[in-house]
Amino acid sequence: MKRFPTALAAGLASGILTLSAAAQQNFLLLVADDMGVDRITAYGESPTPGRTPNLDRLAAGGVLFRNAWGRPFCSPSRATLMTGRYGFRYGWGANPSSSLSAFELALDEVTLPEMLSQGSGGAYASVALGKWHLGHPLGLDEGHPQASGFDFYAGSLANLTGGGSSYFHWPKSINGCSEVFVDRYATSDTANDAVRMVRSLPEPWFAYVAFHAAHLPYHAPPPHLHGFTLNGNPADTPELHHKAMVEALDTEIGRVLEALEPELRARTTIVFVADNGTQNDAVEAPFVDGHGKGTTFEGGLNVPLIVEGPAVGAPGSECGALVDVVDIFATFAELAGIDPLSVLPPGRELDSQSLVPYLLDPTQPTRRTHVFAEEFEPNGAGPYTLIKKAVRGRRFKYVERQGNGRLYDLENDPFESTNLLLGAGLNGQQQRAVRQLKAWMGRLGVN
Repeated sequence: MKRFPTALAAGLASGILTLSAAAQQNFLLLVADDMGVDRITAYGESPTPGRTPNLDRLAAGGVLFRNAWGRPFCSPSRATLMTGRYGFRYGWGANPSSSLSAFELALDEVTLPEMLSQGSGGAYASVALGKWHLGHPLGLDEGHPQASGFDFYAGSLANLTGGGSSYFHWPKSINGCSEVFVDRYATSDTANDAVRMVRSLPEPWFAYVAFHAAHLPYHAPPPHLHGFTLNGNPADTPELHHKAMVEALDTEIGRVLEALEPELRARTTIVFVADNGTQNDAVEAPFVDGHGKGTTFEGGLNVPLIVEGPAVGAPGSECGALVDVVDIFATFAELAGIDPLSVLPPGRELDSQSLVPYLLDPTQPTRRTHVFAEEFEPNGAGPYTLIKKAVRGRRFKYVERQGNGRLYDLENDPFESTNLLLGAGLNGQQQRAVRQLKAWMGRLGVN
C-alpha cells in the first residue's frame, strides 16, 4: 500500500498544499447514494424528477450513459466500482452485517487508488471523502480506507442511521483517528472537504467523493440548499424529502465543480455515478414501488452515470450502450496509461471494460453483449441463504432467485410488469433469449 510522507498527509489535513503542474489528468469520482435515473432532470425518465441543474450541466458538457447498471445495495456496488471485479469473485454480495465478524473489502483486492499508483507518470495522490461502507458497518476499523490504498480519508465509515446519528449529528473519522461526532450537515461537510482537496492536492490526483445523500434517514436539508417547502414528518412525504435531499446534493456538487478552476477542470475527468436506484417509498410513477433499491428490477439496478473530461469527443451526447459501474476501473486505467491487468495478481479476473471508446464516440455499438448483477447473503465464501442474479442483453433480461426464473422484454415492458415465463409459452425469439442469457451467466462462472 502506498502512503504519503507524514508532512504531506499533514498538509492534506490542513489544506495548505499548493497545486503543482502535472502532465497526467486528474480523476474526480462523485458517488451518490440511493438515487436512480428518475431523480435527474437530464435523464428525462420521470415527469417529476426534482431539480438537478448542476448535474444537468455536467451532462451537457459530457456523456450521459442511459443503460448503466449498479448493484441492488450500496456496499456491493461500491466494492465492484472500487475493484473492477464482480462481487462473487471475492465474496461480496450484500451490505455488511453488524456482527463483530462483519465482512470487509479484502486488502488483497487491488483498488482504484492502488491501480493508479502504478502509472508511468508517477503515483496519484488519492483521497477518499464521505461515506466508506466497505468495512465494518459500525466503524470499528477507522484505518480501512487507508489500508485499501487511499492516502487520506475523511468522512463517516458507515450509514448515518442508528446510534444517535443523523445528517446533522454524525461520527466523522479523519485519517484513521477515532470517530468524533460533528454537527455539520453531512452533505455540506463532504463537499467542504472535497473543495479543499481539489484546490490543494498535488497533481495528478484521484478524489473519491462519496456522499451519503440521498440515503435514509429522510430529513429537511438546510433551506439554502433546496427550494422545496417541507413540513411535518419526513416519513409522511418521502418523495418530496428525497427530492429535497437530491437538490441539496446537486447544490453542493455544484460548489465542488466550481472549485475546479478552468485550466484544472480541463485536465480532470469527472465521473458522477450512483450505487443503486431510488428507495422504494420515494419512487413516483411511472416507476414502480417495490421495483427500486434492493431489487434486481431496473429501478434498483439502472443507475445514473455521467462522464465529463478531456476524452469526451462530443459534449452533450448520450450513450445507449450496456455499461456497468465496474467499468470505471478500466476507464481510469486507460486514461492514466495503465494496463489494468498488469496490476492484478496472476490469474485474477478483471470484469471491467473501459468506457473511453464511448467517450470518444458515444454512438458506437455496445461492446458488452450483457450486463450482470447479483445479490447473495451472507458475505463470504458461502454457503448462501439467498442468491439473486440478473443478466440482460439489449432487449431481454433474465432474473433468477433461489432457482426461480423470470424473463422480461425491456423493449416492450421497460418497467417489468410481465414475467414472460408465466405466460402461455415463449416464442422462438424469447426461447433463444433465455438460453443465451443463462449460457452467458454460466460462462461468467457465477454460482
